[in-house]
Amino acid sequence: MKKIILEKLFACPRCQTYLQNVKTSKGKCKKCGFTYKKTGNIWHFLHSPIKESNDSLEKYNSMHTEAFGGPQDGSYEILASIARGNKTIDIACGEGIIEKLAPETVGVEFSLNALKKAKINGAKYLVLADAHALPFVDNAFYIAISSGNLEHFVDPQKAINEMARVSKIQIIIVHKYPPLPFAAFLYKLFTLFLKIKHQPIENPIEEKKLLSMMKNAGLSIVYKGVWTLPVNYGRVIKFLPELNSIPSCSFVISIKK
Repeated sequence: MKKIILEKLFACPRCQTYLQNVKTSKGKCKKCGFTYKKTGNIWHFLHSPIKESNDSLEKYNSMHTEAFGGPQDGSYEILASIARGNKTIDIACGEGIIEKLAPETVGVEFSLNALKKAKINGAKYLVLADAHALPFVDNAFYIAISSGNLEHFVDPQKAINEMARVSKIQIIIVHKYPPLPFAAFLYKLFTLFLKIKHQPIENPIEEKKLLSMMKNAGLSIVYKGVWTLPVNYGRVIKFLPELNSIPSCSFVISIKK
């Protein structure tokens, strides 16, 4: 794979106009006036078209001031091996675990604190942006990865539409309700009524709904299966164990034809 020239892939996140001659540390969209900049090797293209995204941003920035790792079960190593050698975007990259293992991956995240940690972890290409409004031209990437975050988005359909717009192949891992009796009821009891959450938005997505959203985005499903990301990761619900070996996630690969 040739070295990524990120500056040639940018489009305005507000109006999707191609941004020509992005060479300096700051600039403006000639069509709508959206301003962008580059500081500390991080491109700032944050435009949140949905109010609720802004509401959760402050919480995520606060969360990323402390340790906010991911499961150490080999998941990220597998995803990094897919990303490596391909023009890949990692949407909601967090603190850059995939980018640490595959530094040529473009990491996108709307928490600046998370991106600063990703930079320390060795990520080369970092963009501050909202998954609902990606600042890239159509078909900018060969692969788009969304790992364990779609259930935390305000509008998953809009985020999937954006993934489809900017990539040829999509790899999505998303939490669904655990295969336990009354799982959906118990999940809502803890998150909505008892306010026990790992992240600000917790909306598991069942496989049928996920596949429907992907097809609505014009994607053809190539593979669907399960993934065993931990449930109750970090023991958010203190009196329950962390469950590490149940089929907690849908794992879907799609292609845009």
